Amino acid sequence: MPDPAQDLDGDHAGLIGAWMRVVAATAYVPRSSTEVRTLLTALLGRLTDALAGSDPDTSVGPRVGELMVEGALTGESTLEGSLGVLADGLTDAGHGARPVARLLASVSAGYAAALRKRTLAQQENMKLALLTAKQRAERDRRATESRFREVFDAAAVGIAITELDGTFLETNPALATILGRPTEDLRQRTLVEFIADDDEPPLVVGEADRRRVIRPGGDTAWVYLTTSMLRDDNGVARYRVTMVQDLSEIQLLGNQLSHQSLHDALTGLPNRMHFESRLEAMHAQTPPERLLTLLCLDLDAFALVNTTYGHSTGDRVLRTVANRLTAAVSAKKALVARIGGDEFAVLIAHESPPPPVSTLVSALEVELSEPDYDGGGVGLAVSATTGAVRCTKAEMSATEMFRAADAALRYARSLGKHQWAEFDAHADRAARKLGTLATGLPAAWENGELSIAYQPVVRLADLTPVRVRALAHLPTDRDAAELAELTGLSVPLGPWLLTRSAEHLDRWLARFEPVVDEDEAVHRVLLSPTQSADADLSATVNAVLGATCAAPGSLEIGLDTAAVLGCRGDAQDNLRTLSDIGVITAVHGFTAVHGFTGGPREVAMVERFGVRTVILSDPFEGWRPDWLPREAVPVRATVELIAALRSAGASVGVLGVRDHAEATWWAEQGVRTAEGPAFGRPGGVDDIAPARG
Repeated sequence: MPDPAQDLDGDHAGLIGAWMRVVAATAYVPRSSTEVRTLLTALLGRLTDALAGSDPDTSVGPRVGELMVEGALTGESTLEGSLGVLADGLTDAGHGARPVARLLASVSAGYAAALRKRTLAQQENMKLALLTAKQRAERDRRATESRFREVFDAAAVGIAITELDGTFLETNPALATILGRPTEDLRQRTLVEFIADDDEPPLVVGEADRRRVIRPGGDTAWVYLTTSMLRDDNGVARYRVTMVQDLSEIQLLGNQLSHQSLHDALTGLPNRMHFESRLEAMHAQTPPERLLTLLCLDLDAFALVNTTYGHSTGDRVLRTVANRLTAAVSAKKALVARIGGDEFAVLIAHESPPPPVSTLVSALEVELSEPDYDGGGVGLAVSATTGAVRCTKAEMSATEMFRAADAALRYARSLGKHQWAEFDAHADRAARKLGTLATGLPAAWENGELSIAYQPVVRLADLTPVRVRALAHLPTDRDAAELAELTGLSVPLGPWLLTRSAEHLDRWLARFEPVVDEDEAVHRVLLSPTQSADADLSATVNAVLGATCAAPGSLEIGLDTAAVLGCRGDAQDNLRTLSDIGVITAVHGFTAVHGFTGGPREVAMVERFGVRTVILSDPFEGWRPDWLPREAVPVRATVELIAALRSAGASVGVLGVRDHAEATWWAEQGVRTAEGPAFGRPGGVDDIAPARG
């Protein structure tokens, strides 16, 4: 059976070799190269196992750091070099940069803790050595003094022997190095004089504490301090011994890791978390009368750059965008951040009356529009869609500003690429209300709050109900189809609506068969664009027909016109297949297309696919057609459209008829069916009036 360590060594031989070179260059390890390789292979195995899951096991990191110290991998720059090699190697091996950074941070923490533990142990041993030296000094002063001086002078940690009041009596070279001063300058001074914070409490004997000391020139350094007492033969304290360990390198490593956690590794800009923190700070520090402007930018078609030229080119474009945005606002009190994959934020705290938002947006667009050329002569530039908000700190909180800018960006995206929009509070209230309903729809469905309602469909010739349209309704009496289309719920909602509403198909057949023509449907379902393109639509309809044993011609399934014309998903195949289902099984299959506006392509589609019913959706955009002059262009165009559709063999229906006067107008133009407020609101099965036989 193969050795896992050998397998790991083979998989990561390059990384292990690079790590060995770092160790060889930075530390003296009293082991053979084979032993060192075995140790590093085992440590790397622990790290790769910790990264195997979706969330890194950071508990492994401290033990790896501890094993590094136990293995004598403790050169001055061994940790820094090791972390650099491991970060590059593990990232290249496919592990995410953030999990690798978190795991290596825990390694450095474990390394520091083990180093500190070892140092404290050394300090304790040294204290015992000092006590022993003092006891022996009475018997053999010369030998003891020699040994003490050797330990004292050669120690890697700073040592100070002081009076009980803290006045230095003796200091070793390591302490002078840590404080950055010659040994002579320390005489008759106290360690407290070098502590940066005056309000720090005094050191507790026997306990380690972390303090900041001042060096010449005002620089500061973090150190660990441990104080103990030297007592005479009677146990009376005579002197203090203070151990000082320099934490500069560990502190520097911690600062670097902290910077990485708050900044984007690719562009060097603040990341989203850091940006939100800085936004809060700038918002709080801005005077009440001053304006703040926040722009959220989304690069247009950036995925096209990645797929065309590769991610390395995409990374270059992102760095260019970051540099240009930073340069564009460098003269202002501003902050630029990368808040997403291809999203950036620009926050400006204005110190004087600001230019219009449109001017700021245009200036940024000009900066981004200049192509950036690589070594191969390929010039790339990207545009951006921008959402903006401008306000004082009293008008919005920092969190609300960020949300408002994001809402404006979302609206700008709906307008197309290379657009911008400023936050509109009125439109935002409506959008949030709609968003609240849309995001609450899954819970309403799960809790059984979604129900089937039926809208009467009448024959305009005699105003007789001839079918119903099934709707998915909320308790608020609102159609859920529009809300579902905003989320992923639209796809499962279509089969649910078809299946649940078909349970009453036999009742509609019994109610409407006396008044409908032989080949006329009694049950209508209009599908959204997403539902129209669903690959499983035909299978769902077949299942419904099989469960109800109803003739296909009794169903009228309406597909979205734009989805069919735009070849969205399987919309065209669905339209063709639904027609075939009727022809093959019952001869009377009916399909319908709603969302129809009457262009030439739509008329051609009706003829090409043999569409049986065309449902017009408010062709007059809210105007009443019966109030318009007969010679008005929209009226003449609609009349001619109806005639063209009827000549192509399609029956014409209309939605949203408000009263009987409008219904009469549509009937005079040749429209066969209609639905709307004129014929009643959606209701339950028992709310639909019986057809007049």
